[in-house]
Amino acid sequence: MKRELVIDAPAKVNLHLEIGPKRGDGFHSLSSLFQKVSLYDTLELCSLTDTDSCRVEGNFSCRPEQNLIFRAFKLFKEATGIRGGLAVNVQKRIPEGAGLGGGSSNAAATLIGLNRLYDTKLEPSRLSALGAQLGSDIPFFCAAELAYVGGRGEEVYPEANARRLPLILILPSFSVSTAAAYGWLDEEKRETAFRLSREAIAASYAGSLENWGFFNSFTPVLKKRHPEIGTYLEYMRDSGACLAEVSGSGSALFGVYPSKSMADKAAKGLKELKDPIQVLTIETLDRFEERILQ
Repeated sequence: MKRELVIDAPAKVNLHLEIGPKRGDGFHSLSSLFQKVSLYDTLELCSLTDTDSCRVEGNFSCRPEQNLIFRAFKLFKEATGIRGGLAVNVQKRIPEGAGLGGGSSNAAATLIGLNRLYDTKLEPSRLSALGAQLGSDIPFFCAAELAYVGGRGEEVYPEANARRLPLILILPSFSVSTAAAYGWLDEEKRETAFRLSREAIAASYAGSLENWGFFNSFTPVLKKRHPEIGTYLEYMRDSGACLAEVSGSGSALFGVYPSKSMADKAAKGLKELKDPIQVLTIETLDRFEERILQ
């Protein structure tokens, strides 16, 4: 019997991101606060009986077999023993190479969708464990709206009391390679200890927006290579953003505002700049209800 399902895959921002030195396994330790935001890709999943492979359609720069959706299907099939193939059509809204977790969210949505599509009844913790085999950010998208993330990204600790806050998202005309961004960090001498503990991050998030002490380790090195990043961040801070930072390793930037009216006014000003950028007025999510249509 043919099965079909439509599921949304949200983007995320790193409200805080500290990167530690490279570990013995080649990864970097991180200390971060992830929150989902109201920018989504939409995945249409359809089971296939005439093949045992996965067909992925969408605006992607990589080959289908390199796509995390393809790899998530293969891993899910090995773990559950489901038969047949899968066709996935993706309506892309989350840009690649922007630090918004679009690929990881697509993979998580694929695992969640397959679990529902085939009624395999895997617990969220099991889906997160499968996701961790594919990428560091995927367990977060399987688990929570707001979470402290540690280790190399596989340690996800959901935080309660996520807040819905107005947010401007700036999508520059350029992307940033994650590998390159980490390489730039490795070229610099940095502290070995994290400046903010998990407890301090949680306490700061729960407090006044004006007192948030969050930052992103990538921001200084990205500003050196792309000075316009500094211009955008300064504009958002001057226009009332309580926090303005790069998300992940870039190139997307965001500003968190105390009110929607302030965010709307700042977004209007940003859109009048001559630089070729895309500006979105969205919000952080205090609750993400999976829109699954079957």
